[in-house]
Amino acid sequence: MAAVMLASWPAASQTLRELSDLSLEELSQVEITSVSKRPEPLGNAAAAVYVITSDDILRSGVTSLPEALRLAPNLEVARVDAQTYNISARGMNSVNASNKLLVLVDGRSIYTPFFTNVFWDQQTVMLDDIERIEVISGPGGTLYGSNAVNGVINIITKSSADTQGGLIDAKVGNVVQRGDGRYGGKLGDAGTYRVYALGFGEGHTDRQDGSSVMDAWNGKQAGFRSDFKALGGAFTVQGDFYENLIDTPGGRRNGGNLLGRFSTRVLGSSLEVQAYYDEQDRATVDANGGRATEKLRTFDVQAQDVVAFGAHHIVWGVGQRTWVDRFTNTANPFVLVPESQTLNLTNVFAQDTIAVRNDVSLTLGTKFEYSDFTGWEVMPSARAGWRVDPRNFVWGAISRAVRTPSRLERDLTAPGIVNPSPDFESEKLIAYETGWRSQLTPHASLSVSLFYNDYTDLRTTKPNPVTFLPVTFGNGWEGHTYGADVWGSVNPLSWWRLDAGFEVLRKRFHLKPGEVDIAGIQTVLGHDPGHQIFVHSYMDVAPNVQLYIALRQVAALSDVGVPAYFEADLRLAWRVRPNLELSIAGYNLVHAHHAEATAPPIQEIPRSGYVGARWSF
Repeated sequence: MAAVMLASWPAASQTLRELSDLSLEELSQVEITSVSKRPEPLGNAAAAVYVITSDDILRSGVTSLPEALRLAPNLEVARVDAQTYNISARGMNSVNASNKLLVLVDGRSIYTPFFTNVFWDQQTVMLDDIERIEVISGPGGTLYGSNAVNGVINIITKSSADTQGGLIDAKVGNVVQRGDGRYGGKLGDAGTYRVYALGFGEGHTDRQDGSSVMDAWNGKQAGFRSDFKALGGAFTVQGDFYENLIDTPGGRRNGGNLLGRFSTRVLGSSLEVQAYYDEQDRATVDANGGRATEKLRTFDVQAQDVVAFGAHHIVWGVGQRTWVDRFTNTANPFVLVPESQTLNLTNVFAQDTIAVRNDVSLTLGTKFEYSDFTGWEVMPSARAGWRVDPRNFVWGAISRAVRTPSRLERDLTAPGIVNPSPDFESEKLIAYETGWRSQLTPHASLSVSLFYNDYTDLRTTKPNPVTFLPVTFGNGWEGHTYGADVWGSVNPLSWWRLDAGFEVLRKRFHLKPGEVDIAGIQTVLGHDPGHQIFVHSYMDVAPNVQLYIALRQVAALSDVGVPAYFEADLRLAWRVRPNLELSIAGYNLVHAHHAEATAPPIQEIPRSGYVGARWSF
C-alpha cells in the first residue's frame, strides 16, 4: 500500500516533497484491479495486496523481474543460481514446492503445466514499461482458477500512450550487463504504439569456497504494443519474442507470445474479451551430449463482464485454455508418457460485491473449472470489508483454492524407478484471513494481515509396498500454516520515505494414516524462513539527486543448512539534465557471496554493482 506514494521522477516533475502533501483520500483511492478483476480503490480491497509502482522499480535500479519482486514484503524471493529463482507467498518456497503462486503479465498466465511453476529465466520484461505490479498474498482461485493458491502476482504494463518518444537505458557491471531501447509514436488519430529491444548478460554464481560455478547466461528480446480505438471500443495488441543461451548446462530457451484485448461498454456494463498465444521452448544439453527438450504451446481465450445495479457490483466471465506440449529426453531415463499431449482447462466464474451499508461490503463468488486431469473443481470465496472510519479498514475472508496436477505428476516414467500416477489428484487449500489497513497519520500507513491455511492432499512420493521401486505420486500430506504479513510506510521528512515489512510463518504437517513419503516433507512443503524483515529508504537528497538504500534480513533455512543472512543494496542517481540520468548501484553489499536457497550443490549469490545511464528523447 505504501508503494503508491511515489511517482516516476525522470518522467514527471513530482518529488517526494510534493507527494508527501497528498491527502488521505487521494492515497486511499489509488486504483487496483487484481482483487476483484475490476478497478477499485486500494484502500477498500478486502485482501492482503501490495503494489509495486514503476517508480519503486526505477529508484531501486533492479535489472530483472524476480529482483523487482523483492520490493514486495509479502513475497519470498530466493535465488538458486544464475538463472533460477524460487518465488512464493506464505511459504512452500522451493524448486518443487513453489507451484502454488499464479503469475500474470497483462492477463497472460506464465506458468507451465509441465510442473505448474514459472520458468523465471524465460520471463524478461522491459522494466521501464511496467506500470505497476499488484501482489496478492492469499488465494485467488475464485477469479483466477488453478494455481492461485498461496497468491497472485499481476504484472501490468503501461499503455503505449504513456511511452511516447525514445528511451535508452544501459547498465554495465561486474555481474550484470543490460541494455534497453524503446521508441513510441502515434498511429495518426487512431492510437499509439511502441517497439522495444533489449539484451542482457547474467554472470556466474559462486560455490561456497568462492570459486565460480560457471553458470552465466545471456539473452535478447524484442516486442511491441499498440493501443487504439475502433468498433466503438478500445483495442490492445502486443507481443514479445526472445532467445536465451545458457552456459552450464548448455542450452537454449526461446519463444514468444501474441496477445489481443478488446474492451467496450455494452448496455451499461463493461465487456472485455482477450485472447493470446504463448510459445515456450527449452533445450538443455549435458556434458555427455544428452538432450532434454520441452515444447509448450498455449492458446487462451477469455471474456468477462462487469455490471453494477443497486447495491450489487458483479463481475462474471468464461475462459478456455488449451496446452499442446512435447517432452523428449535422452540425457537420462526419465520421460513423460505420452511424449506429447493436449490438455484443456475450461472455466466459468461469477463474483458479486454487495454494499450492505455505506461502510460495509460483502463479496461472494465462485469459479467452476474443468481440467482434463481432474474434472470439475469448485473454488468459492467470501470476503467482507468494513470502513471503520476514513483512516481505518478491516477485512476478513474464507476461500478455497486448488492446484491441479502437472504433467510430471501424472505422466513421469522411468523403467523400474517411476511409474505414471493416473490417480494423483489436485492439492487443496481452505484459507482463513483477516486484516487491518490504516492511514495512521497524514504521512504514515500500516497494513497487517493474519492467515491460517489448511492444506489437504499434498503430494507424496510413494514406494511400491513390496519392491520399493518403482515409486508413484500420491496425495498423502495434510496440515496447516499460519502467520502474518505486516508492512507500512512513513515520511520522516518531506524528501524522505521509509517502507518497512515483516513476515512470520509457521508450519505443521503430517502424513495421513497409512501414507509413506520417501522424498521427505521438505520436497513438498518447501524451504521457508521463519521470518523476513525488509527496510527500503527512498530519498531526494538534492533536487536532482536520488538515493535508494534497502536492507533485508532473512532467517535460516535450517532444514537444508542455509544460514540466515543480512544484505544491503544501494543506488545513487544524478539527473544531469532533464532527459539524462547517471547512476551507480551495488547489491548484496554485506557479503562477498551468500546462499538463499538449496538445489544441491548450494550455489551462492555474489556481490555485484554497475554504472548506468538513462537517456530519453
